[in-house]
Amino acid sequence: MTQKANIYYAWIGGSCDYGHKERAGAAAVVIERNGDIVMKDVIADLHTTEFRMILTLMVKVMQELPEGSDIVFLTNAAYIQNFDKAPTAKSANADLIAQCIEFKKRHHSAMVSIVKYHKSPLLIETHDASTEAMKERRKIKI
Repeated sequence: MTQKANIYYAWIGGSCDYGHKERAGAAAVVIERNGDIVMKDVIADLHTTEFRMILTLMVKVMQELPEGSDIVFLTNAAYIQNFDKAPTAKSANADLIAQCIEFKKRHHSAMVSIVKYHKSPLLIETHDASTEAMKERRKIKI
């Protein structure tokens, strides 16, 4: 993939474990700009899903990157393609979608691009990091 200068490329992915009663979920992000990794982050919680965690992390990224930035979220999670579309009464995670819409206004642009998982080493890294964070979070039951 050819990257354009001064755009933040946020590789974002998650993990969810439906096999446990507390259903842990996690998300991780690796952000590149001008060919350099400028930020990494991972979050995890119990009683949630990977999609909720991915949207939460997207909000955090849009809060923390400099105002007026251009951001491309790269993921294989097609679910988040509509992160900036007004939620309806039937929308899952409407609260987080509303936050995404609000924080997107801080930036020149923010969009989601779907990429192939197996061809994206940084996306694989986000999955591995979120899986580990999920496992660790499950150990610290609160």
